[in-house]
Amino acid sequence: MKRFVFALTLLLGVSHSFAQSMLSREKAVEDIDYYIRVMKESHYAPFMYISQAAYDAQVKQLKATIGDSIGIRDFVLLCYQVTALTKDAHCTPNLVQAAFMDEFKKEQFFPYKIVQDKHLIYAPLLLAKDLDIPEGTELVTINGKKFNALFEQIQSGIAGIPAFKEEAACRLMPYFLFLHGIQPPFVLGYKDEKGVLQQVTLPTGTTFKKALTASLPHLVQPYHSEIVEGTLGYIDVRSLSGDVKTFGAFLDTCFQTFRKANVKAVAIDLRQNSGGNTLLGDVLFSYITDKKYSWGNKSWRISQAYKDYLVADGDTGAAYLKQPNGTVWESGNNCVPEENKFTQNEKFQGKVFFITGPFTFSSAMAMADVVKTYHLGTLVGEPTGEDTQDFGEAFGILMPNSKIKIQSTTSFSHGADCHRTKNSPVQPDIPISRELVEKVWGKDKALHGVLHLTMLGN
Repeated sequence: MKRFVFALTLLLGVSHSFAQSMLSREKAVEDIDYYIRVMKESHYAPFMYISQAAYDAQVKQLKATIGDSIGIRDFVLLCYQVTALTKDAHCTPNLVQAAFMDEFKKEQFFPYKIVQDKHLIYAPLLLAKDLDIPEGTELVTINGKKFNALFEQIQSGIAGIPAFKEEAACRLMPYFLFLHGIQPPFVLGYKDEKGVLQQVTLPTGTTFKKALTASLPHLVQPYHSEIVEGTLGYIDVRSLSGDVKTFGAFLDTCFQTFRKANVKAVAIDLRQNSGGNTLLGDVLFSYITDKKYSWGNKSWRISQAYKDYLVADGDTGAAYLKQPNGTVWESGNNCVPEENKFTQNEKFQGKVFFITGPFTFSSAMAMADVVKTYHLGTLVGEPTGEDTQDFGEAFGILMPNSKIKIQSTTSFSHGADCHRTKNSPVQPDIPISRELVEKVWGKDKALHGVLHLTMLGN
């Protein structure tokens, strides 16, 4: 299992608010030190991508930026800088913090997902229509701050490969603008058709949940299906979190509908999917193939912190609990292909495509890796947002003073192919990249590409 990187399962499910708005320097440093101590004890390889000396030096520099006290929003931003140092994108402050629960209910969040291309910011179609400005126009400033500089600063606090950092920064822009104190009215500086700087004002914002669902649609609907142009069965799997039986019932309906419509190809979209539980991947595979496959091997750092997390989560029978603290435990089957633990009486017999992109992350990335390694379908679109050898099993660490919660990880997956020597994202079989015009207008070039292949009978 790989848990969702942004830990949104409790989104707005708590009504209380943490009253403290400022944190003393002493308490802030204590919290950072506490997080680092637990992270070092539980993380499989925190210094895989940065030396411990460089890590400690950069943490020291970040601590030096704290004055006599620090506001909670600024402290959360600082925590993003700390967690990004390991380059493990699962290591990140949770989006949902008790300190901000009352703030989340206010209509103060930027209500649009911005478009980024080559480090410049552009207005998507919906924003342009609402504000009566040219679609695709460059957004230069927001409330007097340079938009591209803000974007770069936000990216610096997000771990992972560049494509994922860019995509996550776009999707989480409303939240980071809030942390930076940018709230309505939003005064946007933009360039008109002649390149002259103009201004337009967006007087109100929206709630946190509404702002995020524009960028993270799984919060409202974790999966969706339809038949495209009477030819292509389309399944948008936006999340691998949730109940296995519920997901299986959804897939039952999908494939029954596809069989009745006599569709000859299915596209499974993983571009909105940042992970969850690989068990749901097994369920999905059971509908499309009889082939044996393997998820590969996994290494675990054994720590008391993760044991406590498992027990608190009700998982008292986990094999992890029996391992000695401080050791490394190896699990997996050495990439020996095995029968799927789930079975279906009738498999889909047509062509199967999987669409991937820079937000295909964690368990969704692992699904794409299995598909690629064992030829379970044809991958279309852009490379995944994570390397095939990746950290996982995220769990929360609660800082004692600020009560800010941060995720760390305890495992390292070696990928579906045990003989792979180069670590890289899963590459599509048929690359189809998004250009600026597709991003602005919301055109789905990859899906249209799959539809074209289906109509050609390929």
